[in-house]
Amino acid sequence: MAVCLSAVAALPVASVKLPAMPHIAGIYGGAAAMINFATFWLLLSAPRPSRPLRIIASAYLFAGLMAVLHVLTFPGALLPAESVLGTGNSVSWLFIAWRAGFPLFVVWALMNEPAPRASGPEPGVSPILVALIAVALSTAVALAAGDVQALVPGPAGLQFGSISTVGANIGGVICAVALALILHRRLAGRSLYLWLVLVLLAETVGVWLSTRSGGRYTVAWYGARAEGLMASAAMLALLAAHYREVQARLDSLVVELSRRTDALQAEMQHRERAERMMAQSQKLEAVGQLAAGLAHDINNYLQVIAVRAEILKRRLGQPAESDVEVVQRNVRKTEHLTRQLLAFAGRRQLQPQRVQLSAQVPEFVTFFRSVLGPGITVELEVAPDTWPVKLDPSELETALANLLTNARDAMHGEGRLQVRTFNLPGESGASDRVVLEIQDHGTGIAPAVQERVFEPFFTTKPPGKGSGLGLSQVYAFAKASGAEVQLTSEVGTGTTVRLAMPRHVDTASPAPTPQEAGPSPTLAGRVVLLVDDNQDVLESTSGLLTMNGMVVKTASGVTEAWALIEGGLRPDVVLSDIVMAGNADGVELALRLRKTHPGIPVVLASAYSAAAADATAQGLTVLRKPYDAAQLMNLLAAPRR
Repeated sequence: MAVCLSAVAALPVASVKLPAMPHIAGIYGGAAAMINFATFWLLLSAPRPSRPLRIIASAYLFAGLMAVLHVLTFPGALLPAESVLGTGNSVSWLFIAWRAGFPLFVVWALMNEPAPRASGPEPGVSPILVALIAVALSTAVALAAGDVQALVPGPAGLQFGSISTVGANIGGVICAVALALILHRRLAGRSLYLWLVLVLLAETVGVWLSTRSGGRYTVAWYGARAEGLMASAAMLALLAAHYREVQARLDSLVVELSRRTDALQAEMQHRERAERMMAQSQKLEAVGQLAAGLAHDINNYLQVIAVRAEILKRRLGQPAESDVEVVQRNVRKTEHLTRQLLAFAGRRQLQPQRVQLSAQVPEFVTFFRSVLGPGITVELEVAPDTWPVKLDPSELETALANLLTNARDAMHGEGRLQVRTFNLPGESGASDRVVLEIQDHGTGIAPAVQERVFEPFFTTKPPGKGSGLGLSQVYAFAKASGAEVQLTSEVGTGTTVRLAMPRHVDTASPAPTPQEAGPSPTLAGRVVLLVDDNQDVLESTSGLLTMNGMVVKTASGVTEAWALIEGGLRPDVVLSDIVMAGNADGVELALRLRKTHPGIPVVLASAYSAAAADATAQGLTVLRKPYDAAQLMNLLAAPRR
């Protein structure tokens, strides 16, 4: 609108002559050349430019070269009253090509819209090559024409007196065609074509004024060139602003990419760590499966040894008691090791019991002294009035073993190790606690590492010296027991681990455990159906029961046992292993008897099985192998139905 209004305002004075300043043509041509070349470069710098964009870029290359030729051929632009190249009329022929060529390139680009982004070599002739050929041909024609002049009649009532006017008129017509195509194809909404409208409109208005001005150095002649430069400069400013915005976006994308790269690297490290943990978990799962099988078999062997030792003790009497006691003590130690293996492998269910730390801790530390080595001095400070706690004693021993082992390693096998237990009364409504504290005087743990010491598989020990599961087991045991675990450490001074366990308040007098029970009850004459697929266990247990006066019927599996019952056998009690060969196990036998013969009580025995926990949850009596004679007789005397 501003361009059109300025043209209308200048129309009354368009033909007014102004001082002849031929050097203005040089300034105009030089400025136009710089603007057009810069625009060409910016357009061609677009990533993967489309064919229409390349054609428009070539239009600016063409215009820039023609502007240079305009300066060289215009008389007085560079040399006083002379042209550097050609004659005075050569500039008119070049002006025709300039004014007609630029909008022709725009029309060519419009004929190629819409065009997809180039993904490979573009089909057709190169627009840049076309621009160069057009410049060469225009120059050749202009130089060959020499002093040729033509009078070309214009519209009705108008006469054009120079070749320049003819060229301007032709260029104006082509500009009008390009403008019509932009509007027809609704491309004015795109930034590039919107600003091309300004350039083409400025060219058209300049032509319109020039046809009425009558020649050079008029108001229209100077004004048309000023408007053309301003329009071209506006296009260049648009592109410069656009590429500046693109650069700013690119910078922000680089920053964002860097941030995301850092996040991706952190995620990759997290995944690598998770994969390592998964690999460790898979190894642990394999260890667990192996441990389950080993525990089952080893405890069956221990069961045979324990029962045979009891039989030998009864047969030989006093002379064999001391030897049998040694065998039974080592059976208990071996059974404890299998529990440790299962606990490490994560295959053991917690079995909370009332525990007196004042008795349990000294006994375990005494047992563990040989593992600590002769260079470690253990100082025990156990309060005799320590309150009872409720936890799994086996898990407590595992936690103690892990803590004592870590303390030994931190002191490199030499130093003073303090183990304390004491009561911690609750204050301000807090519950009473019993504290187990282990303090070493070793190397200590760095603050940056202390936050990770309870993570599974994290260890600061050399490869092969630690699994990274010790403190994670302590942490898991503490949480499962309702306890709190706290670690404090100082490099060069030592480390203290404190377990604060809730005080257990007895609500009833504890029933005597099988080990605490009195003499075995009289079971003479009672019929027992003994079911086990291990022949040694079957024979040993059968012999022990027979020595106690019981009548024993044996079966090597569930199928055989059920056949005896269906055949009319009505035992006073059924003693069955849980895990046996075949499709059925001891739990299934017990549940079937509960349904069909509820009067027959069942005692299940297990060396190790995940089904033992399910059996206990269903109210079945479960006796863990290896069991001793007193435990077995007490359960057989008063089994639950």
